[in-house]
Amino acid sequence: MKRIDLALLPSELERASLDARQIVVVDVLRSCSTIATALMNGAVKIIPVETVEEATRLHETLAPKSSLLCGEREGRKVSGFALGNSPREFTRKKVNGATLIFASTNASPLMAGPLAGREQILLGYVNLSVVAKMVAQVDADVTIACAGRSGRFSLEDAACAGALIRRLADAKGNLELNDAAAVAGDFDRDHGSPPEAILRRSEHGRYLIELGFEDDLPVCAAIDSAPVVPQLKEGRITASVPAEAGKG
Repeated sequence: MKRIDLALLPSELERASLDARQIVVVDVLRSCSTIATALMNGAVKIIPVETVEEATRLHETLAPKSSLLCGEREGRKVSGFALGNSPREFTRKKVNGATLIFASTNASPLMAGPLAGREQILLGYVNLSVVAKMVAQVDADVTIACAGRSGRFSLEDAACAGALIRRLADAKGNLELNDAAAVAGDFDRDHGSPPEAILRRSEHGRYLIELGFEDDLPVCAAIDSAPVVPQLKEGRITASVPAEAGKG
């Protein structure tokens, strides 16, 4: 029986056993949504880093014409960076063929910090179905890690995790769930639609609206609008698709 453990906070991973598990990182607002969009629009790879300073140092070692500094602090684009963290910025015209160095407030420090050195799959509503297919294809237990917001719980990440859990249950039958995963799955069953309403209710969603990013919410809530699976291996995120999705 496939077991799914949901970590609602990054701090929970410090005492979690992650060996031989699939790891799924969730940051709906906005990193995972943005990264999937960038890969769909032709970005070659994305390198997540923990800090702005690390991003800048890394950028200096790469070809300036084919690499872009991207990211935000507290929702706002970092001064001097080419792009922030709005998926609407990551158009094909801007990112096709480029390597992106990505420093966000919540997701990239999780990917490059507590989860560093481990393979990871990135999840948002924008790629929900293809991630569910890929996770279901692998005979391994799963840890879903919510990026949260500054170390605190995020409604939208837990809700999206619940949507994944429900799809895995449909594909795999009975699942063994920790308490957080069970609650998230129940939330998706009872309150999971429409996702945009969840994003607008969430604390982070309301904050982004205050910053002027209201138009990002429907983009991040659009189920399966960026049907690629961002996979982080050896410090680099590239696009993949499940084997079944690639047929035909």
